[in-house]
Amino acid sequence: MTTPAPGLPQPVRACVFALAGQRLAADIRHTREVVVLADRTAVPRAPAYVLGVANLRGSVVPVVDLGQVLGLPARPADASLRTIVLEHGGVQIAVPADEVLGLESFESILPRDESVPRPHGELTLGLLRRSDGTATLLDVPRLVDAIRVGGPDRSTVPHRESTGNRAA
Repeated sequence: MTTPAPGLPQPVRACVFALAGQRLAADIRHTREVVVLADRTAVPRAPAYVLGVANLRGSVVPVVDLGQVLGLPARPADASLRTIVLEHGGVQIAVPADEVLGLESFESILPRDESVPRPHGELTLGLLRRSDGTATLLDVPRLVDAIRVGGPDRSTVPHRESTGNRAA
């Protein structure tokens, strides 16, 4: 396989999914699997975007409401949703999606439209052109790192006030 020269469009293969009316995508190099994590346990004093943790074949994985992290409209957390497991640097997070649209190949990444205000835009790499529009390509390494250290911006992502351990 040859590596494109710097500055030239790079092909991408991504898992495309829908969340809060938006089409998002994650590079398959960071996408581990799609599962249903029906049982999760709430984590006291966790940020509001952490829906809880789940057991994934013996590993405890945080379940993250990506919509809250990206500033998308709120939606009810449903334990029966398909969940995309993303990984970077040995750290996994589970992201519930409204719908998984599948794996697709893209010729290149289009730049973000900088004129459109988007909360936490630093967590995206650009746009992928699809036959029915575009999907926003997530910067999974930055996303995982941001979640791991407490969130993209502690001042805008609310924290859940909780004193007990309740199931989500």
